[in-house]
Amino acid sequence: MEYKNSFSEHTRTMHSSLIRELVASIKTVPGLISFAGGFPSPKTFPKQKLAEIYSQVITEEGAEVLQYGASEGDNQLKDELLKWEGYKHINHDNILVTAGATNGIYYYTRALIEEGDVIFCEAPTFLGTLVAFDALGAKVHGIPMDSEGIDLEILKKDLREFRTKGRKVKFLYVIPDFQNPSGISMSEQRRKELVRFALDFDLPILEDNPYSRLRFSGDELPTLYRTAFEQYRNPDIVTEIVSFSKILGPGMRLAFVKGNKNLVERLCSWQQKVNITPDCVTERVAARFFQQDLMQPHLEMIRSFYRPYLETMLEALDKEMPSNVMWTHPEGGIFLWLWLEERFNCDELFEQAKAHKVAFIPGSKFFPFGEEQYNCMRLNFTYSSQEQIQEGIARLATLIKSF
Repeated sequence: MEYKNSFSEHTRTMHSSLIRELVASIKTVPGLISFAGGFPSPKTFPKQKLAEIYSQVITEEGAEVLQYGASEGDNQLKDELLKWEGYKHINHDNILVTAGATNGIYYYTRALIEEGDVIFCEAPTFLGTLVAFDALGAKVHGIPMDSEGIDLEILKKDLREFRTKGRKVKFLYVIPDFQNPSGISMSEQRRKELVRFALDFDLPILEDNPYSRLRFSGDELPTLYRTAFEQYRNPDIVTEIVSFSKILGPGMRLAFVKGNKNLVERLCSWQQKVNITPDCVTERVAARFFQQDLMQPHLEMIRSFYRPYLETMLEALDKEMPSNVMWTHPEGGIFLWLWLEERFNCDELFEQAKAHKVAFIPGSKFFPFGEEQYNCMRLNFTYSSQEQIQEGIARLATLIKSF
């Protein structure tokens, strides 16, 4: 049977994950040093402790956790999440546990977006979210960033223009902390101004938060969700999605959504139709991880582990790169961003880099379709060894200088 003739329009036209395809294309290159993936280091996974807890949970609570669970998530885990974040104004009804952050983003978008609606986002932004928006028929428009985060003046101007033309801008998607792909963190002042703007212009914010707890230096900044509540006493304008992929391990597929309880209820309805329930065993294991007071020392270990890798990459860039190349200087997370002169096309550079046995992700993949920029690239510093980082940056600099 020729199924391709029976595919829905969305299935025929939706884009695949270009990062997955690019990473797959370099797997067979011998001796290649890759800064392309978004992988945390396996050395940070708490394997032994998780193995003990998984065994304990299955042995002692298997009759419960191997059964179908609650679509909205495990109440024991929700109790721990509420204590972890210290919020007093919300309860279980404000939290939905999901099988990874992408599912939470999908449910949120599914609940709000109709065909042709518009989503604003930072430019650049996370490719995985762009393809999810695209698959649901949304039109995505990028707002440039500066060193403090999304450019509010351009956001204001573009929102007015879109609404004047009758376009429905349903929400704004942002990653305020150590943004993927740029590594930029939104300043505290910009966060306040953004939330105030969102309230004034009735623009919901979807806050993606996989990285805020991976801060290696500098002062911790309040999330947009916390800013909305503490500064403006409005916990509803922001919906925050917190991922454990970069903390405990992406294979656990664990995240949670925090927001308005009526909205969370609708997201839960979508989860019932797609996943039925999150992974009940993993939820309970995460709850036990919190209950045994393991999370804080584990986070401190991760920060200490990653800090020298970031420092090594920044030092190598300073040493090797020509003066006309610029890059971000993140204080945490797992990525940084390079800008080359406008004449460069990093899509073409990616192919050339294979011969130099080094890989990155071209920056064009992180912009909404039709708004691509080509003179930039994303580098990951958490997966390769420090020696590989030094050598890989030297190879990349040699390639750039050859052009």
